[in-house]
Amino acid sequence: MAPFKREENGEISIEISTQESHVLISLTEQLLELLSQGDSHFEAQDPLLHLVGISDSDALPDDPVLRRLFPDAYEDLASSSEFRRYTEYGLREKKKAHARIIYEALTSQGEPEEITAGNTPIDKGSFKLIINSAELLDWLSGLNDLRLALAVRLGIGEGRKEGMNIDTKAIHDKYELMLESDPMKAVYAVYSWIGWLQQGLLEEISPE
Repeated sequence: MAPFKREENGEISIEISTQESHVLISLTEQLLELLSQGDSHFEAQDPLLHLVGISDSDALPDDPVLRRLFPDAYEDLASSSEFRRYTEYGLREKKKAHARIIYEALTSQGEPEEITAGNTPIDKGSFKLIINSAELLDWLSGLNDLRLALAVRLGIGEGRKEGMNIDTKAIHDKYELMLESDPMKAVYAVYSWIGWLQQGLLEEISPE
């Protein structure tokens, strides 16, 4: 069953369990915290640079997730550093905005029994969330960032050249071989689930 559906009025909704909601809330919280690293440095730099969104730092981030989210744009180190200096702050702010939209949509719901009007209770453990049509692409981008972050933690795509497809069958096979007691098996499951959400939302936004 597709995770998203288009309502009669054209809006897109998703039926989501409280457990799934809590997972997305936790992941977006962690992503927002990570994306906010370095904010104090940026705010303390030259006020003019801050005003126009230019950073005085052009170094590749230390955290592997941030390196995946903000990769070098060019093979040439000098060109990549210059590009990063002019664009990374703005890109960080956009990614934070996408994560906040998902976070706020979920945290504003309250417990399922308290949800009324457009967000219709399905049962005690799940609810229907209506996604603002103006925020569909923000959701798509935010889900992509969450999946990339999980991919790094799982070691998926390491050593992969830009433009190469990830071997999804190999990922599935690795998941199937993991013991139920392995805590990383749950992370793999969440990674796959977010990919399913991504694909479902993309299909609703861009139907064939």
